[in-house]
Amino acid sequence: MRFACGRIEHLPTRLEAALQPELSNQPLVVLRVWDEHVLDASPDVEASGVRPGDSRRRIEQLCPQAVVLSARETLYQSHHDTLKSVLANFAGKTETGPLGEFFIDIGALSRTFPSEQALAEQIVAQAHQTVHLIPSVGIATNKFTAQQAARQAALESGHVWVVPKGDERRFLASLPLTILPEPPIELLRRLHLFGITTLGGFADLPRAAVVMQFGAECGLFHDLARGIDPRPLSPESPPPMLSRSLSLAEPLVDRRQVLVVLEHLAGRLARELDRSGHHAMALSLTVSTADPQTTVPRHEALYPTRTTGAPVKPPSCDAQLLRRTAGRLLGNLKLSSGVTSLTLSVYPLREWHVSARQMTLFEEPAQPKLARLREVLQNLQQRFGETIIRLASVIGPPLPLVIDVGLRPDSTPMWLRWGGWARLVDQVYEFWREQHHWWDRPVVRDYYQVEINGEVVFTVFRDGKGRWFLDRRRG
Repeated sequence: MRFACGRIEHLPTRLEAALQPELSNQPLVVLRVWDEHVLDASPDVEASGVRPGDSRRRIEQLCPQAVVLSARETLYQSHHDTLKSVLANFAGKTETGPLGEFFIDIGALSRTFPSEQALAEQIVAQAHQTVHLIPSVGIATNKFTAQQAARQAALESGHVWVVPKGDERRFLASLPLTILPEPPIELLRRLHLFGITTLGGFADLPRAAVVMQFGAECGLFHDLARGIDPRPLSPESPPPMLSRSLSLAEPLVDRRQVLVVLEHLAGRLARELDRSGHHAMALSLTVSTADPQTTVPRHEALYPTRTTGAPVKPPSCDAQLLRRTAGRLLGNLKLSSGVTSLTLSVYPLREWHVSARQMTLFEEPAQPKLARLREVLQNLQQRFGETIIRLASVIGPPLPLVIDVGLRPDSTPMWLRWGGWARLVDQVYEFWREQHHWWDRPVVRDYYQVEINGEVVFTVFRDGKGRWFLDRRRG
């Protein structure tokens, strides 16, 4: 299987610079309407440390010379959809990523072109002709590698990068660890202590050692570093946003009538979210008014617009909650004349919007997993009776075991003893401190990973009272 990733990097700032040539050489930041945080920053602003999601205050601290613009989500979405339609001409099923990013399966398509290079160049040419921005295209055996190839292609004059089959690991080796999708901070910190800063260095570690050190789910990050990505194409991925608009035949002055129209739009969006299984994390409202006193830039609509937004807490597709939130947004706007059109937009919820690790996208769909769980429970019930299910439900992880520890002069473990046996520590190769619940009842633990007999690894810890335990939940 071969994937192509098409990307227009920094779509919002590039589009703003294209529409306003006087900004083309300026450091640009585009702020989201609904929370005044960074949606996109031009490369020179990113180089100063500004990242998507940062606040306006952080922009002022790190890059005070940046030109700050309010996001025009509908405009960006329009170009996003146009790029999607270009890729749909090459492959029927297209997976939507963030603004300006898509994946397609080119396994069968590549046979109709002289080479994958020619296919990628054709995608670039058609997208440039349609969107008037030059995308980059990366082709590889899996989505993660194709995405990184597209990022590298953005630095090339041809805007194309093809990774041959079997060359994934070599291609990724020099790239930094930070390109992994939402890597745990602790993983990066501890790898940095070992002097490992690239995917190649991470990939050279034995997978078993990575799992032992960081847990089973971090083994998936190790797979990515080796160029292994099992994710299939997901055409059902939600778009970055959904919008619904309504133009009014006559301007409405009565706010109650405007609210009725707005609640109708909110209901339509709620039904779409519910049907697709997505939740809204934010709403934005754009209102056009018939106010002849307001000047309008050439690239705006005929009537002046006012925009406001707010997060939806908790993220939801509930129609009543979306209607109430939309009503509050309308109340935030000061309207001096009649309303001529309304646009209500929702930002569908993705995994990474709720602080869930991106690696959850690698997990199997819930239905097959649920079916296997039911089968296992049924087998247990048939063999051992109903009681075994109730007993299993109260079993938790093994509790730490109290042990005796002898210390070296530097206060590190020299020997461990439990069960009547003493075990000499060969070496201590990892130490860290964990602090939890500092606002209530502080828990401070000093953890040591020690090696016994040259191969067996134990994790022990000392609590705030000086007692030692063997952590049986860890290797």
